[in-house]
Amino acid sequence: MPTAAAAPEWYAICQAALCLGAAWAILSMYVRGTPHRRGEPEPEPGPSARDPGLLWLGLGVGVWGLVGVTLLWPLPDGATRVLRPLLSSANSACLLISASHLDYGPELLRRARDWRHWRRAAIAGSLLTAALTLALAGALGVSAPLAQLPDLLLSLLTLALYGFGLSRSFLRRGFPSLSVLAAAAVTAQLVAQIPELSGPVEAIGLTAERRWALNLSSKALTVVAFLALAMSWVHELARRPLREAVQLSFTGQTRAKGGRRRYVVLANGAELELRETPHRDLLALALQRLKAPPDGGWVSLPDLVGRLDDSRIRRLREDLRPAGLDGAVEANFQKAYRLALEPSQLSLDRAALSADPELARLLGAGGD
Repeated sequence: MPTAAAAPEWYAICQAALCLGAAWAILSMYVRGTPHRRGEPEPEPGPSARDPGLLWLGLGVGVWGLVGVTLLWPLPDGATRVLRPLLSSANSACLLISASHLDYGPELLRRARDWRHWRRAAIAGSLLTAALTLALAGALGVSAPLAQLPDLLLSLLTLALYGFGLSRSFLRRGFPSLSVLAAAAVTAQLVAQIPELSGPVEAIGLTAERRWALNLSSKALTVVAFLALAMSWVHELARRPLREAVQLSFTGQTRAKGGRRRYVVLANGAELELRETPHRDLLALALQRLKAPPDGGWVSLPDLVGRLDDSRIRRLREDLRPAGLDGAVEANFQKAYRLALEPSQLSLDRAALSADPELARLLGAGGD
């Protein structure tokens, strides 16, 4: 984020209007809740009916808008010096939390999302970064390039992680041209950060005035990509079945594919091919759900996979994603998981499944 004291008025006005307007739009989508198709029952009210990724994305873009407001507001120099790193770090925290909710985001952040204290840790880390930035500014002077290093590094890390998740999400959702737009926007933002430590870079034509233009245009492109991300999420949801309306059937049928065996599971009559291990884990969760009370069905990770390693959960969700059921494997943030479908939504062909010795043992252990 460029130095606030040097910001031209036109930049502050444009950033405030653009980002606050975009934040309003994104948060409106969050408040409206998860879309559903006509004729299907609406999701149960509550947090599960909304996408938390949209909430944190809207908050992050809103912080950008607040930065524009503070550039226009006649604040004392001391207040500006304290407020700027706080807002910058808050923006990074919001975007990191939002990126962890991207279905196709970085593996590191998706794993962090399953940690119970992830959001608190992200916010605490951002506050620590702001405190370190303020301490360096007090020791070295506000104008010292190294004083902005912690804030800059956090911003660059956030941009790189979100840019990867953004570009990959567009690709997986069938929007390759938007993936290019996301990559261009994030690259422009990264280039705009270069003068943070070095000042205007005349060698590449990045003068002070052009720097502000690049910063604003890259933010505008990024905001456009964020809004397109929200719409691509709606587009993907339109092809997903409502969880409450899904009928999942374990057929026990297998197919050879690429020299490996795949198990056929029916999701609302449509065939879904699962790898052996994900199929076994899904069946174990389904059996536990069938014998558990309505609010139960939780299986600890060691009981499910034999160790504290959630890589198999991620593989299971990957295999379920083509049917839009990856979110049906829930975590309780205490290393336990369950299949978030009602027992009435599950059916088993026990005779066909018992033909596999390993699945037969699982059926015997699972009971009726």
